[in-house]
Amino acid sequence: MSDAEQGEPTTPHTRRVEDTSAGCRDRAAASLAAAADMDTANAKVRLEASAATWTSRADLLQRLEKLHEARQASPSLTGEEQQPDAP
Repeated sequence: MSDAEQGEPTTPHTRRVEDTSAGCRDRAAASLAAAADMDTANAKVRLEASAATWTSRADLLQRLEKLHEARQASPSLTGEEQQPDAP
């Protein structure tokens, strides 16, 4: 099995599927689909909980991705501008 198939990054700049909001949403959808096919209540509950966890992670990563994009789009601050104002 290759590194990519195992969920490992192939280069230092490649993120694993679970490290992106889209990948987490895909995993949440897969967990919900699997939960629908479960015969036992416990398995269904565990997969639904898994889907909720993947969705929460996706929401967090999406916020971080948007923040990163906004920072990349804004002009860089000099060292003096980055220092907080003295009280």
